Amino acid sequence: MEREISTCPRGRKGFRGNTAKIVRADVSMKTVVLHGSPKRNGSSDTLAASFIKGLNASGNNETKDFYTNELRIRPCQGCLTCNRSEEPTCAIKDDMQEIYSAFVDADVAVFATPMYWGYMTAQLKAVMDRMEAIASPKYFRDKTLVVIITYHYHYESTVAFFKRIAPHFGFNLHVITCCTLDKTTQKDVHVSNCKEKLEEAYELGKSLGKPHPLD
Repeated sequence: MEREISTCPRGRKGFRGNTAKIVRADVSMKTVVLHGSPKRNGSSDTLAASFIKGLNASGNNETKDFYTNELRIRPCQGCLTCNRSEEPTCAIKDDMQEIYSAFVDADVAVFATPMYWGYMTAQLKAVMDRMEAIASPKYFRDKTLVVIITYHYHYESTVAFFKRIAPHFGFNLHVITCCTLDKTTQKDVHVSNCKEKLEEAYELGKSLGKPHPLD
């Protein structure tokens, strides 16, 4: 139900010229990937994997994958227990507890999903609804959210949702979309045939995974 990859080599690079800045080569970046597709290794999973491959090019990334279709996650009950606590609390005790912990600790959160009727899958939507327990800038501010979408016709509503909440929660948003419909045959095309999109995902991961200097 969960796969964890850890690559955290230790070491410190020296100074750059006269700038006297230390590179954070010894600090791990933590990433959580929420897979919305019920199909493992489908197009959205493959794009996410390409992104993580780019992120890992920096050599200091730790990733946790959650395949929402395989998790025990009940829908939000609207009981507002979470609103009566200062800490992340949900009255429902299920696999969301692991997601809360991983998300709060993460530097990067990836939401990868195909579009069903122009919106994220029911599996991922259930996770988003349960995020009410941590719906505060305290848990989102300065994180990087990467939204990876594969679609046939429409995706705008999902992108608009993340763009709408980004200013309030204070996270940095990146979006990758890929149409996987062959308009001639009207058949689905796996994203492995969309090399430019795989490269786009890889390059985004690579750019975000670069070590950042400390003053």
